[in-house]
Amino acid sequence: MTDDETRGYTPQPGYTPQPAGSLAPQTRPPEFGDLRGGFGRLSRGLIAYGLIGIVVAAIGFGALVWVNGRIGSLSDRVEVTVGELATTMEHTATVLHDASTTAQTFTVTIDRSTEALNATAESIKGVRTNLESLESLFRAVNILGASPLGGAADAVGGIANAIEGVDTRLSAIADSLGANRDALAANATSLGELGDSTAALATRLRSGVIEDSLGDVQMVITVTLLVFTAWAVVPAAGALVLGVWLRRQL
Repeated sequence: MTDDETRGYTPQPGYTPQPAGSLAPQTRPPEFGDLRGGFGRLSRGLIAYGLIGIVVAAIGFGALVWVNGRIGSLSDRVEVTVGELATTMEHTATVLHDASTTAQTFTVTIDRSTEALNATAESIKGVRTNLESLESLFRAVNILGASPLGGAADAVGGIANAIEGVDTRLSAIADSLGANRDALAANATSLGELGDSTAALATRLRSGVIEDSLGDVQMVITVTLLVFTAWAVVPAAGALVLGVWLRRQL
């Protein structure tokens, strides 16, 4: 004898067995009704989750399209602005190089002016010495106690007195020009270096590095939004399909 033959059968509460051969539908136990209600609520929850997920995915896709449009418009404006800025930088570099060349050329002029001033100062100093000697010579002429060249000596002495100190002032001007020449040469070098840097920056702007950077940013944002959209739509669509299928089965 098997266990099935010896074990007693206890019917579930509320379950009425049907006679053998009867075609009437059997009454299902109450547990099945509770399970059916639970699956019904689950199907409704899955459908609601799927619909909400699809709406969120649609919003994400709309944001993706809007962001791409904004970044594309920004790229166009940046390209125009960068082109104008590069042109301005190129003109600035040209002006700086011209100023550097002018300053370097002027240093040569200052050098020649300094040399001329020093030479003039030496010449004036020699002329004054000669005039003083000539004055002494004129005053030394004496004929019978008279000094016929006294007037000439006074005139020569006046000239010597008039140019006294001119050589010193010319030397001071030459020294000042020499100091200014050094400062101007340093400015010429600085202007040249600044012009080179400005020209290099203009070339970099012309290379499209800013546009490429914006393109990279746009790509990162696009990929991120696409991943977000896929992350939202895939489980949402699965939940919606599962919920509809489960509701149909119930």
